Amino acid sequence: MNPAIREKKAYWIGGTITGLFGVGLVRLLSPELAGTRSVVALIAGFTLVIAGIAIIACAARRKEPEAFITTAKDAKD
Repeated sequence: MNPAIREKKAYWIGGTITGLFGVGLVRLLSPELAGTRSVVALIAGFTLVIAGIAIIACAARRKEPEAFITTAKDAKD
């Protein structure tokens, strides 16, 4: 397993579960409901999907020291 994924496994699992739960609300539960409940389920589902993507984005973020490439001035090949 990739070391970056291993270090942030909770983010990956949590983001995936959150996103899938949101998709389930939108695609499975919302069509079965009527009226205001359907709209609330849609809004909650889309919000959970966006939150899941944001959580996974936090897991994919690089550490600050690794964010930029630095080169030495007098580096020789």
